[in-house]
Amino acid sequence: ENTAEVGDVIRGYDFRGHDSYIEGEVIEKGMVNGYYAYSINIVKDTAGEGNRVGDVGYVPFESTFDFDGRVEKVS
Repeated sequence: ENTAEVGDVIRGYDFRGHDSYIEGEVIEKGMVNGYYAYSINIVKDTAGEGNRVGDVGYVPFESTFDFDGRVEKVS
């Protein structure tokens, strides 16, 4: 929860041990569909074909599948 604030750029990894992630500027943080998440404007998507660029994505935090380093502040 304390990793980033609105306006920061973060990278959120999909799963432990995988290199896939989405990256973007935090536009909001709080409750989304029953879990806490950063809402970001996606500027980089390394999963699949990267077709989420330009979309708003959600990077959960304080969830049951969280792990150290899953969310990192890029700038």
